[in-house]
Amino acid sequence: MIKRQHLLLPFLSLLVAGLISCSQSGYSSSASVIAQTTAQTTAQVTGTPSPTPVRITPSTPTSSDLTQMFSRIWRVTAPSGSAPNSLYIFLPNGTLLQTSCVETYAIFPWTIDKAAPKVLKVSENGRPAYTAEILELTDTTLRLKQKLIPSNETKEMTLTAVDSEFVCPDLPK
Repeated sequence: MIKRQHLLLPFLSLLVAGLISCSQSGYSSSASVIAQTTAQTTAQVTGTPSPTPVRITPSTPTSSDLTQMFSRIWRVTAPSGSAPNSLYIFLPNGTLLQTSCVETYAIFPWTIDKAAPKVLKVSENGRPAYTAEILELTDTTLRLKQKLIPSNETKEMTLTAVDSEFVCPDLPK
């Protein structure tokens, strides 16, 4: 019975986290619910009193209008000069996963420019790499104006939400 109780808590925590992540609610409210539910489940399984729930907030200030950006995987559709099938995944904790079918993945930190809330600052190796001004953000489209810091080069890119199964095509040999 004790072994099952030890397995029950992680299982319930993962189940609750999965259900909450499927909802379209905001990040900080989801994190708060996860913390409260985990505390309640721990109390039920171990018989110890439930601690005061801790509110978990993202380390990067986010505005609610960026929620669409966090709930999608974005594929670069323009300009055509980008690596084929480049993907961007923005996480609300300030992490960007960038990859493509021909390049290895890269993970970068990002923040919001407090003076301009529609401008993301992306760093690479601890140094500013580029800024990305959000020109358009809908359920299906993310348009960015990227300004590379070292070269001062500017380019616009359009990303489209990935809405179905996708497998990278085989590369020519």
